Amino acid sequence: MKNFNSIKEKYISLQIPEKHIDYAFNAVKSGSKREIIIKNLTSDVRKVNYESANNMLDEMFSANGGEFKYENRGGYLYSIFYLIVIITLLLIITFSNDTSLVIKLSFAAVAFLVLFLRTFIPTLKGKFRE
Repeated sequence: MKNFNSIKEKYISLQIPEKHIDYAFNAVKSGSKREIIIKNLTSDVRKVNYESANNMLDEMFSANGGEFKYENRGGYLYSIFYLIVIITLLLIITFSNDTSLVIKLSFAAVAFLVLFLRTFIPTLKGKFRE
């Protein structure tokens, strides 16, 4: 909180109203997306300069522990779901005696493996967006 107070004081001195700084602080703390916060700060109602809003958010996100702290949760959830489906399909394939069913389920398992890799790798890199 010490960092947020210094950020707040800095941007109050730059003539940004305190209620807008409080809005940005609460939005960052709740994990809102950067684009939404900037859109709301630079709207016709708040009229905050884009550069000031961008710099303020950079500082707030770094004080909060990183910009995309909460945005990768969806990637992990999807990845876990796909992994559970893959394991289930592989178990069914292992204990099945019907060859046509094994072939169909093998294609489904490969498709889910591709989906798993397409969500898990970007999530690990911090690039997954919901």
